[in-house]
Amino acid sequence: MSGFKALNIESDDESDIEVDDTKELQIEDALKLYQTALKYHAEGPDSFELAAEAYEQLFQSDIFKYPESQTELKRSELYGATTENEDFWQQDLPVDAVVAASGLDTGPSTLPQILHLSHKNYAQFKLEYLTARLGMLNVSLSQILNDATAALDHFVEALDKDDTDLDLWRRTASVGDMLESKRVARFCLEAVLDGDDEGLGSVLSLPGLDEGLAGEQLRDLIGQLDDQLSILQSPLPRGKRRVLSKMLKQRLGAYQGIMDHKKALQRQEGPRLNREAKRVVLKKPKTWAEVGEILLTQLMTEQHGTSSRDPGTAVSFELGAEQKPFAETLEAPSPRLLTKSSNAATEVAAVPNSITEQFPGHDGGQPTVQPQIASAVNNMDTEHGTAETDAPMIDSPTVTLPTRKRSGDAAGLNDGIEEGRTKSKRTRTRESTNVDDSRQAIIDANTRWEYEQQLNEFQAADDWMFETVGNLFERIGVVGFEASREVRQELQSPGPNEAPRSNGTDEAMSGLKLARNDLQSFLTNYSEQRAHVLLVGGDILDIGKGSSSAGLNGSQSNGGTTRLASNPSLLPDGGFFSFLDSINREWLLNEEVAWKWICHLLSPYSTTEESFYCEYLWPEDLKTMVVRTLVNFDETLFEEAEHDLERWGRDNDVVDMDSGLCDLIQSVFELHLDIYCLIKEPNSGVDAHTVSTQRDRLQRWSALARETMQLRSRVSEKPLLNDKLSIRLLWATTFHIAAGSDVTQDHVIECMNDLRALLISVDEPWIQLQNNAIMPELSVAALDREISRLTTKDFFLKVTSQDQRDPVAIIESLEPLLDCLDDTTRSQTESDADGVERSSVTAQVPLELVRFLQSSDISLRMMLWQRLRDAYLAIDYKPMVVSCYFRMVKVLLTELKSTTSVSMPEHDRQVFLLRTLRLIQDMITKAVAIVQKSDQAFECIDEDGLKAAVSTLGEVLQLVQVFNVRSDSVRVGQSQSPTTPNGLPIQSFTAITKLIEDMQVHTWVLLYTLLKEAIFQFHELFPNPAEDMFDFLRAVHRNLGLRGICGNSNKMFVRMLKDEFLQMTHIEGYDSEQAQVLYDLYGFNCFLNPSYELIEHHCPHDAFIEKSTALQAVDLLIHQAAKLPMKDLAKHPIKDTIEKVHGSAPRKKPTEAILRNRDVYRAYLRSPINPLDLFNCLKGEGNQLTVNQVPKEDALLASKGWYFLMGHIALAKFRLQKRTGPTPTEDVDIAIAFFMQDLEYSMNNWETWFRLAQSYDTKIEESVVWSAEKLNNSMTEIVQLQRAAIHCYTMATALAYRSANVSGDTTEKMTDLFTEFAMRLYASSREPFSMQPFALDDTEKFLSPVHVPGVSKGKPFKPLPVYTAWKLAKVLFQRALWNKSQSWTMCFNLGRCMWKMHAASDHDRGRHNSPPAPQEVLACFIRAIELIPDEKKKDSREKREPVLEPHYKLVSIVHKLVMRNELSLAEAKAALDNSHYTRTVTFPQEMDEWVPYVLAVLKILRAADKSNWHHRMIARAAQIIYDDADPRADGAGPSQDLGAIGAKHELTQQMFTKTMVLQVWRPECERAGRHFVYTARYTRFFVRITEQLKDRANLEMLARRVRRRPHDVFEHSLVWQDICNAYLRLLRNHAALPEGLETSTFSNIFHDQFLERKEPLERWMQVQETHVSPALDVLREVQELKKINQSLMKPGPIDDLIGDAYAHLFSTIGKKLWDEEVRIKAEEEAQRPPPVQSPPRHPTMSLTNLMNIDGTNDIATSAKPIPEIAQTAPPQADQSSSRRKIGVGRREIRTCAEACVQKTNASSMSSVKTTAVLPRVQVVIDSSKETDAGDASVDTSAPGSIHDSADESELSDLEEEGEDDDEGGAPDRDGAPPRLMFPGLASNLISRDASEGFETANEEQGEENGDVEMGDSLVNADEELPETGEGAQEDAEGDAADT
Repeated sequence: MSGFKALNIESDDESDIEVDDTKELQIEDALKLYQTALKYHAEGPDSFELAAEAYEQLFQSDIFKYPESQTELKRSELYGATTENEDFWQQDLPVDAVVAASGLDTGPSTLPQILHLSHKNYAQFKLEYLTARLGMLNVSLSQILNDATAALDHFVEALDKDDTDLDLWRRTASVGDMLESKRVARFCLEAVLDGDDEGLGSVLSLPGLDEGLAGEQLRDLIGQLDDQLSILQSPLPRGKRRVLSKMLKQRLGAYQGIMDHKKALQRQEGPRLNREAKRVVLKKPKTWAEVGEILLTQLMTEQHGTSSRDPGTAVSFELGAEQKPFAETLEAPSPRLLTKSSNAATEVAAVPNSITEQFPGHDGGQPTVQPQIASAVNNMDTEHGTAETDAPMIDSPTVTLPTRKRSGDAAGLNDGIEEGRTKSKRTRTRESTNVDDSRQAIIDANTRWEYEQQLNEFQAADDWMFETVGNLFERIGVVGFEASREVRQELQSPGPNEAPRSNGTDEAMSGLKLARNDLQSFLTNYSEQRAHVLLVGGDILDIGKGSSSAGLNGSQSNGGTTRLASNPSLLPDGGFFSFLDSINREWLLNEEVAWKWICHLLSPYSTTEESFYCEYLWPEDLKTMVVRTLVNFDETLFEEAEHDLERWGRDNDVVDMDSGLCDLIQSVFELHLDIYCLIKEPNSGVDAHTVSTQRDRLQRWSALARETMQLRSRVSEKPLLNDKLSIRLLWATTFHIAAGSDVTQDHVIECMNDLRALLISVDEPWIQLQNNAIMPELSVAALDREISRLTTKDFFLKVTSQDQRDPVAIIESLEPLLDCLDDTTRSQTESDADGVERSSVTAQVPLELVRFLQSSDISLRMMLWQRLRDAYLAIDYKPMVVSCYFRMVKVLLTELKSTTSVSMPEHDRQVFLLRTLRLIQDMITKAVAIVQKSDQAFECIDEDGLKAAVSTLGEVLQLVQVFNVRSDSVRVGQSQSPTTPNGLPIQSFTAITKLIEDMQVHTWVLLYTLLKEAIFQFHELFPNPAEDMFDFLRAVHRNLGLRGICGNSNKMFVRMLKDEFLQMTHIEGYDSEQAQVLYDLYGFNCFLNPSYELIEHHCPHDAFIEKSTALQAVDLLIHQAAKLPMKDLAKHPIKDTIEKVHGSAPRKKPTEAILRNRDVYRAYLRSPINPLDLFNCLKGEGNQLTVNQVPKEDALLASKGWYFLMGHIALAKFRLQKRTGPTPTEDVDIAIAFFMQDLEYSMNNWETWFRLAQSYDTKIEESVVWSAEKLNNSMTEIVQLQRAAIHCYTMATALAYRSANVSGDTTEKMTDLFTEFAMRLYASSREPFSMQPFALDDTEKFLSPVHVPGVSKGKPFKPLPVYTAWKLAKVLFQRALWNKSQSWTMCFNLGRCMWKMHAASDHDRGRHNSPPAPQEVLACFIRAIELIPDEKKKDSREKREPVLEPHYKLVSIVHKLVMRNELSLAEAKAALDNSHYTRTVTFPQEMDEWVPYVLAVLKILRAADKSNWHHRMIARAAQIIYDDADPRADGAGPSQDLGAIGAKHELTQQMFTKTMVLQVWRPECERAGRHFVYTARYTRFFVRITEQLKDRANLEMLARRVRRRPHDVFEHSLVWQDICNAYLRLLRNHAALPEGLETSTFSNIFHDQFLERKEPLERWMQVQETHVSPALDVLREVQELKKINQSLMKPGPIDDLIGDAYAHLFSTIGKKLWDEEVRIKAEEEAQRPPPVQSPPRHPTMSLTNLMNIDGTNDIATSAKPIPEIAQTAPPQADQSSSRRKIGVGRREIRTCAEACVQKTNASSMSSVKTTAVLPRVQVVIDSSKETDAGDASVDTSAPGSIHDSADESELSDLEEEGEDDDEGGAPDRDGAPPRLMFPGLASNLISRDASEGFETANEEQGEENGDVEMGDSLVNADEELPETGEGAQEDAEGDAADT
């Protein structure tokens, strides 16, 4: 039974582990590939190609990438060592797990088996494939070896997986024999002895053929190897199996065919190759040190097995073309053998190919480039090219062989006859070369001059800096500080008898001068080895490591000497190539070559009695190689030395020849002593085993040296006490005894005393061993120092071994000693009086101790100073730590200038100098760190210490200046920095440059702090300390920045400048220096003129700026910005810096006071304008706001004026940009926000108010200058902006009068304030604003009148009158003219203002104001014309339009004054003569000629306006023409029409196009927003003209244009209303339609008659074309106007015209059509037979009567009553007749009128039919009211909605129903029948045949205008209404586009 398992239940016995069978699948795939390869392999040679491909695919499978598939060695390398019981095969797959064989019956079933068989079979396949190719192809020896090597690798892989396969071991042995590897072959054959411990004896007794064959092979192999030991251990048995059969011997080799072919190829190569295989050719060394390095490298390769060689392989060196002797005896090995291996040496027999095969070419295969042989051991790599050279250096590693070109010169042949001609050519070539050389000399001279000019800039900066700083320090008595400025001349211009480089023999070059020359020599001949000393320090001065006693022993054992010999370095040759040639001539092993090399270096040279060891100073790399050789080849060297000593002892006749053996053994003994003494110290870092081994070596060589000297003393006949070798032995023995750890100090001292006595007895010899660090000098003085060291060791151990936890004891013991040492040193250079004074101080310290310290090594003194410094650090007393650093630097410089250092060799001097610089750099860096953190760092430095510190740092700068000189040369391109062979800069040189630059920065930081301390201690010498410090910082900053190093050490110096300049803001030059500092730190460009003030110092800029730094930058930027005009600042690069700093400036949360001030300002700016404030501001009074005082800390940026600057920049940025369209006002809003933030701190800054007013003005201008949208829709917002601007101008004016300082800049700003204030007042008083900002419509307050008791609500004050506003503007313009009297725009604006005052009405002017005289008004415009720049004097390249505004305004005002009779013609002529445009027109003498004259002048002005900017002249001309008509005409006469025609002609020339497009542009001087006032004015004027001329077509086009662009005119809705009214009047006049025709026509008609009569009219109207009936055309046009209107204007007038037109058609054409139709029907009725009458039915029994509950829904069954019923029942007939509805609603009339539109397509016809079959409509005519009250006007009609008509919405229908109920229901309640309960049900029962869905009803009376009332369920209002909304708009736009 199968069970089901629930999906939501988990079983406990189910495992969550998913079985991963990926590996099984991969093994299965690999098994398939293996079977395929094995099948092809078994098919024989014909399928070997396929088998090779199959094997290749097999080994690409994934199973060979498993970790367990790798060999054990590779697994340990990749994954680390594994445990012994770890089994890779058991991790993923069990051993006995059988993998599916995919249908194969046989094959390996486990992963190890697959791997084993794959590798084994593939190796066999490689060899079988090679055997098959032997007979078919020419197989070379290299191919055999390559295939055999590949097969051996796969055999090894197979054995790693299964080592029990004996056949596999035998085959591997055969391959090893094939590769001539006896070791591999023997190992594999011995592996056949699986578990046998009997050795070789059991080999020959193994049962079985395989074992027997293996034994036979092993016996032959042992015989070939001549392994006598194995043969002796198990002698060969003598039996029957002594000799195998020939057939079996052929089976010994598994691949005998390959072996035979290989031997045949080797025989063809000849015996030379076998002989050359015994020698290893090493690369050619360049120095003695490289010889040792190569030998050590070869030894390491042999020991580590990386270079296989046969026993007895000799060693030789590749000498190339210089190897002449060796080339004669031995042929050079194959070049391929030199390049194949990457080790230091390469086997010659690695690949036995010929030279021709490996190097094909015309040169017989000889390579032209010597291959590079890399070092085999990583830790033995050397820096080639930087080591000290003691042999000739070969610059290029390329060895160029002799060319094969045939040359007579090379052959020694003469050219015969051609010789003379050849020489003449050479002569001519030489002459041309001389000319080229002279040209090149000129070029070189110019180049040098350019370099000198560039270097002069650095020299000038150095002179300025050192002179400035030197003068400052001279005040405190420091003389010679400026010596660094002479370093450049000293290094570049050496004297005639001196050179920059010196060997130390010139006594004149001493002190720092020699040190500077050594530095220059180091930089010129750069050595990476010596550079390492400067980068990481050295051993001599590397103090502070390990125990104190060890440091003491080391420093004293390496003590200085009293005199040093000037031993030169090794000679250029020194027998170097002879030595190499001798090695190549002999057959020497690597160890023997090492012995020869040591003998050559340590034995006396053939031409002198001294060895290289004693005579010359070795380079450090040579010393290192010798030491390493002595250690690594110790066994060989000792055996050779013993062997030679034994031979010498046996044969005493060879004493003279082998006398160098004693010197050799003694030198080796001394070097081992040197090694042991250096590594036995605890701080050496050498392990104990190595020390013990070296001690044994030293003991052996010590015994050998004593034995040698004893043997030498026996055979010598003269005494040996004064012999140098004997003295060296005694000295070395004594120090060997002292180096023992179990020897007491007393015993050592006794030994040294005995040695001293011996040296005195032999006349105190002096021996120098400069290559030995333990015994560099052998003399009585050196011995005395050593004895003194031992005797004073207790004291130093007490001092230096004290517990670090007791720093006070260390200070008490060390400080007096070091002070005495310092005092004694100074007493040697000062007067005797000072020395006597200090003698009392030094008496506390033993004199012997002081003398010892003076003569001791510098390391000891530095160690003592360091101990004292550490003690002060332990007690955290930083002032003394700084003092210790300064005195340590002084000690180092004193030692550098001492005689001992000067007398050293150049190499040693450079090393000591570099180590000293490294120590000084560390000390200065640490001192700077303390000085920057502590204010009391110089508390312990007195006057003398201050002077000494300054002098010390000055000397340091002299050394640093050498690096500067070198760097300057590199910067200008005069010299190049050291580079690697591939052209890249050497990293160590870059690191050194960085180190010295940091040191220089730290030194100058210390010097500045010392200057501040000097100013504090010698304050009377520095009367202006701030200026002195500023000069110091400026000079140093300029110097360091010029070299681009002031940004080093994390910009330490620049950051110090930033902090120090905070107290120097009042000093001249602060701005530029602080700007440079900010640029170096953050990249801020704060310069006013960056092109020449900004200097690029190449400092990396910080990404973030601190808030404190931002505040500091704020002060500088405000100060810099104040120097620039705002129009320049907005475009200046400093603006970007201001924005960056603003983003990082600190901001605080606004306080309560700031928030209250913010509310006060907002309320003030929104408040109405009090005229009293305007009057008071002109006097500087009033205008005080109740704001709170804000502390400066709460608004730090605002107090500095930062927000004002930011706002001003944002405002200027917007106002200065050229705007050609609407522009976002974000910048203006930002400016307003910044100005408000500035005011929140203080309201007393008048300029902030002024700029805030400008911001509001700018926003007003941008709102109204491009479009009239906001003027038409958002006037309230614009009015509020004007109020805010006027408030700001008022406050700015009042504050300016009260607090503005009197200066030229302030006067200019106040003039701008008056000008813009006046313009704001004038603009606000004129259209389109029309005094709205001064209105008080919404402002009312509770007032207490004086004469009226109680409280009343009213206006707080009277608004500003318009005349007063003009008067204020006039005053402000006049005040602005005081400073800008030459501004024509100012005079022009003043004239306009005065003209408005003059033209004001008496009502506006008031009783107390007198208008300006006409002459005053004209004088302003005349003055403006005079101030206009002369256009003739303008540059012809300036294409600017002429200024016409004053000319036009003068003409216009003069015309108005003349027409008003306020100006006579004479006065008009006098005024107009000031304009040159009027001079070409004859002035009229009579008034009749005045208008043509003015028109002529305007025509000239228009001609001057070539760009047609000034539209006012066109409009003025048209207005004059229009007004010039006969004033007696009644408005419709011909004269008036002529004026309209002329005005239209004038306007349509340039202003109105044929399509009624208004082309009007805004001139430059026109106020913002005024343009749209003019467009509205021009449009109204043109509408008036077209209406007068009855130009309905143009008026229609103009209406479409105006309607389509509502934002082009001001008060668009009113303009549109004027256009519509004019158009409607034209249409009414065109069709002669009287008003009220609709009411008179449809008020007295029965509704059923209307329905019957309208259908013929509709059909007639739909088929008529245009121009058939004027009324029909008017009806169609007014329908189109209604669509275009879209309820913008109230639709009452439009609907009235529609009704009147339809009424006209209905009463005229409709009557005729109806009469015709009645006649036709009567004729048809007469022809029909009369119908049969049915008896009448009582009406009360009808269903309708039964359902008529209230009697309101009684409806006639037909439109025409039956005559019979009327006759039989007269009362019912009268009642029915009284219920017939009279009158037609206006909505129904409009619906019917819409049918007049001609239908042109089927869809429109279907819509008409749908409209005709509408559901029933109930029409109610109110007959109780006047019927002629239906016409409505624009004023009485309801307001329009967003649709075509508000009447046509369902909402209006509902409202009309409510009105019917209220108005018409009450009067007819008594006379009307009762109302039905379900009126809708009764309606549904009425027959549809009655009047086509329309029926009348005696319902409640409708509203007055007779609108249609529709039931809820009977009609869909949307089906009756005309097109509205988007459809109507699309039709209107389409019609406009067609027009």
